[in-house]
Amino acid sequence: MGKANIEMEGTTTRMITPESKFRTVISKGKDHRDPSESYPYGPRTLGQETNLSSLTGVSTDSAMASNEGPTPVEPNPVPGPDGEKTSSAVASVHESDANVHAESQTIKQEGVTLQTVLAIISLCFAYNGYLFTLLMPGIVLSQINADLGPDPSFPWINIVWNLAAAVLVTVGGRISDIFGRRWFLIVGAVLGAIGSLIGALGQSIGQMIAAGVIMGLGGGFQEIVFACVQEIVPNKRRLLALGSLEASNIIANFSPLISVAYITYSPLGWRACYWHMFAFECTAVVTLYFWYKPPTFRTLHKHDGKTKLQLLGELDYVGLFLFTAGCVLLLMSLNWGGRDYPWKSAAVITPIILSVVTFAALILWEVYYPLKHPILPPEMFRNSPQFCAITAVVFIGGMLYYSSNILWPRQASLLFAPADDPIIRGVYSNIFAFGTIAASSIVLTFVAHLGWERWQMVAYLAIQTTLIGCMSTVGVSDVAQAIAMIMLISMLVAPVNFLAFGMSSLALKDQNDIGVSQGVLSTMRLIGGAIATAIYTAVLQNRYQQLFTPKVTEAAESTDFGGDIPELLAAASNGTAAAFQSVERITEQTINAVQYAVKESHAESFQLVYLVAIAFGCVATLTGLTTRNIPKSKKTNEKAVHLENEILKLPPSKTVD
Repeated sequence: MGKANIEMEGTTTRMITPESKFRTVISKGKDHRDPSESYPYGPRTLGQETNLSSLTGVSTDSAMASNEGPTPVEPNPVPGPDGEKTSSAVASVHESDANVHAESQTIKQEGVTLQTVLAIISLCFAYNGYLFTLLMPGIVLSQINADLGPDPSFPWINIVWNLAAAVLVTVGGRISDIFGRRWFLIVGAVLGAIGSLIGALGQSIGQMIAAGVIMGLGGGFQEIVFACVQEIVPNKRRLLALGSLEASNIIANFSPLISVAYITYSPLGWRACYWHMFAFECTAVVTLYFWYKPPTFRTLHKHDGKTKLQLLGELDYVGLFLFTAGCVLLLMSLNWGGRDYPWKSAAVITPIILSVVTFAALILWEVYYPLKHPILPPEMFRNSPQFCAITAVVFIGGMLYYSSNILWPRQASLLFAPADDPIIRGVYSNIFAFGTIAASSIVLTFVAHLGWERWQMVAYLAIQTTLIGCMSTVGVSDVAQAIAMIMLISMLVAPVNFLAFGMSSLALKDQNDIGVSQGVLSTMRLIGGAIATAIYTAVLQNRYQQLFTPKVTEAAESTDFGGDIPELLAAASNGTAAAFQSVERITEQTINAVQYAVKESHAESFQLVYLVAIAFGCVATLTGLTTRNIPKSKKTNEKAVHLENEILKLPPSKTVD
C-alpha cells in the first residue's frame, strides 16, 4: 500500500491513499467541536489544504483539499511504531496491530460519481418542472379568461407566481442551508403538482389565482436547484454542472409552442397545459425521492447535536417577516401601478414607501442584532465584495433580460405574427426560448471551460446591450432583423446568469451559505425584472397614447376618409374586422392605411422602450467590471458536500494497512 495522507481534526484521523480516489475517515470516539457551530462540519471554506509531513515527520503524499479548513495537530509528539516522533493522533493509527474502533469508519467517494449524475438528472426534472409552471400559465391567460371569466383580475394568475417565488427562493435557500435540501425540493415539486391539479380542474378565476400561488410557492423551493447542483460536484465543475441544468431546459423552453399546440389540437384546450405540468411535477417528485440524497439533518448536525426544535427556536423570525413583507409590498405595488391604479395614487405609492422602510429595518436588524441564524447573513456581504458586485449585476441584468423576454411576445404579436395562424404565432412567441436553448452550448463550453469569468460576463453584457440598441431601430417591416436580434440577445442572457451563480458561490467565505446566496440572486433578479417591467410598460403605454391619435388621423385623411374620426379611432383601438366594418363611409383603403398606422405606433413605442433598456445595459456592463475572476486556487476537486449514498460504511475491522 502506498503512503497515505493523514488529516487530523480533534480525535478524527483521515487517511487518503494514492491508490484510490476515496477519502477514508477513521473516527475514534466523538469529535468535540465548539457547540455554537450548528452547520455541517463547521464552517466550510474553499482551497484550504493541510499537509502534515512538515508538522509531524510522517511521510505523506500531497494532501487532498479538505472542506474543513486547517486541522489542529497535538503539540506533544509520542513515539511511533518505528521509533520516530509523531503526534498522538497519528500514533493512534499505529497502535499495536493498528487496533482501531472501526464502527464509524467511512469512505467518501470523490469526483463525479454515478450517484452524482443521477442526482443532477433529478434536479433537471425539478428545474424544468418549475419552469413549466412559470411559463405555461402566462401563455394561456387569455383563453382562461375567455373560458372562466371575463374577470379583470385574470393577470394575477401569473403575477402571484412571481410574488410567491421571489420570497420563497431566498427563504427556502436559507432554511435548507440549516435543515437540509432534499425535502424542500420534494415539497416544492409536490406543491407544483397540487397547484397544477387545482388549475386543471379550476372553475373560476379565483381558483386559478390560488393555483398560481401554490405553484409559485413550489417554484420558490425548486429554484434552490442552483445551489443543490453546485455543492454536490467538485468545485472546478460547478459551472459545468450549471451548464447541464441549462441544457436540460430545452424541454421547458418549448412551453409557448407546446401550449399553442394544446390549445389548437387538444380537446382539453388550455387545461391540457395544466395536466402537462402536473405530470412533469410528479415525475420530478419520483426522481428526487430516489436519486437526490444530499446530507440529511442528522449528518448536517452530527457535530453540534442540535435538534430540529432547537434550531426552529433559533430561526430569525423577525428577519423572515421583514424580508417577506418588503418583497410582497414592493412587488404588489409594481404590479398595481398602471394596471389597477394610477401610478400617482396612494394605493401604489404607499406600499412602495413601506417596502423601502421595511427593507431598511431588515438591514439594521440583520447587522446589529445578535442572531444565530440570520435570514440574510451580514458576513456573506461583508466578507465578500465579489458577492455584492455580482448581486448588483444580477439585479440590473434582470432589468435587461425582461426588456426582451417580456416585450418580445407582445411585439411579435402586434407587428409580425399572422392573426389567423395560431401555430405560427406560437413559433414567434418561442423565438426568445429558441435562443435560450442555443445558449446552453455557450454555458457548457465557454462559460464552463474558458476561465476569465469577469471578462466573459462583461463581454456578454456589452454585446447584449449593443443588440438591444439594434432592436430600437426595428420597424413594421423589419421582421428578419427582429428575429435575429432577439435570438442573439436570448443566447447571451443565460451565460451571464450562470456565471453569476458560479462566481458568487465560490466567492463565499463559508459554503454553508450557498443556499441563501443563490436565493438572494434569484430574488434580486425577479425584483429587478419587476421594476423594469413596470418602467417598460409605463413607457410603452405613454408613448403609444402619444402616437396613436395623430398617426391614425393622418392615415385616414390621406385616403380622403369622410366619416367620423372619433368612431374610426375607437374601431382602430379595438382592431377587429367587425369594428372597422361598423364605421360609416369606411373603405378598404382606409382600413389598410389605419391598420398600418396602428402598427407604426406600436413599432415606435417599442423602439423607445429598447432605448431605455440600453441605459440599464450600460450600467450592468460597468458593474460587471467590478467583479473578479474565480481564483484558480478555488477550482479544486473538493466538494462542498457529499451525497449520503456516496458515503460508504466499511465493515468493522481492527487493522488498517
